[in-house]
Amino acid sequence: MLELLNPANAIATISNFLNVGGPVVVALLCSTFVMWMLISERALYFAIWHRRLFGKAVKSWDNREDRRTWEAYAYRERLISEVRVENQRNLNVIRALIMITPLLGLLGTVTGMLEVFQVIVDTGASNARLMASGISRATIPTMTGLAVALTGVLAINYLERLNQRSVAKLSQDLEVEAGMGFGGHRRLAGSSLEAGEVDITPLLDIVFILLIFFIVTATFLDEIGLGMTSPEETPPEDQRRPPPSMVLNVRNDGFVMVDDVRLTDPRSVSPIVEAFMAENPNGVVMISAANDARVETTVLVLDQPRMAGVEPAVALQQRQ
Repeated sequence: MLELLNPANAIATISNFLNVGGPVVVALLCSTFVMWMLISERALYFAIWHRRLFGKAVKSWDNREDRRTWEAYAYRERLISEVRVENQRNLNVIRALIMITPLLGLLGTVTGMLEVFQVIVDTGASNARLMASGISRATIPTMTGLAVALTGVLAINYLERLNQRSVAKLSQDLEVEAGMGFGGHRRLAGSSLEAGEVDITPLLDIVFILLIFFIVTATFLDEIGLGMTSPEETPPEDQRRPPPSMVLNVRNDGFVMVDDVRLTDPRSVSPIVEAFMAENPNGVVMISAANDARVETTVLVLDQPRMAGVEPAVALQQRQ
């Protein structure tokens, strides 16, 4: 903990926190900074400037001689309204920021879940090591949003209490004479009860986080089976037509017959194979030896296509 007092360690820790949490955490910290700037401004107002405004309103009412007419009632209500408006300045903005922070945390949870699902799509399994980045992007924004919202709720409740006490005290200090007849004291001092609102954002965050841990702890089994593919109605043309071939027949007289067309020397087979493969890259070279062909000649013919980079198919006939 003391290491955070070092500026270098503090900067490194914050940078790592932002990198792990993702861009949503950056947005959360920006909104938190703005929210607490406004809260600090309101705290300074109630500590310093509010007393001056309060004393000015009381002094203005004390200097007034008429306190029974309708004009006096309207003037009194104006003084209290001015104090109330000044007390409530920026409170609505603070409330909006308090509501935004859990929603930003929920946004971070959703983006982290998308990253976790992408890992499952890419790997086909729940690998916790690969999902660690997505889980961090899902949990850290949620934690940050809830923590910021909690501190903001405490601060806004405190400021609301100060506002209500200030208005109530001012309405009591601005005394009216009997017979005014407008019921101003009850109207101005009383505070209307606002309807309670239910915020289900933290509940959604918890549901998403539980879903992530369920995915991480689940086991995905890869069943081994036979893949079946149905034949196509119209197979491609290259599958319906056999590849071109060259047949090399080794004769018993020591020569080689190429496709039953021309006769060549066994040592001249390699250039013929190279020319054939240049014209037909998918071609097949087959070698067939006669029953009484010499073994040396057959081996020589077998080596010629290999010198050209082609592995021939061999059909050797056994001797009778």
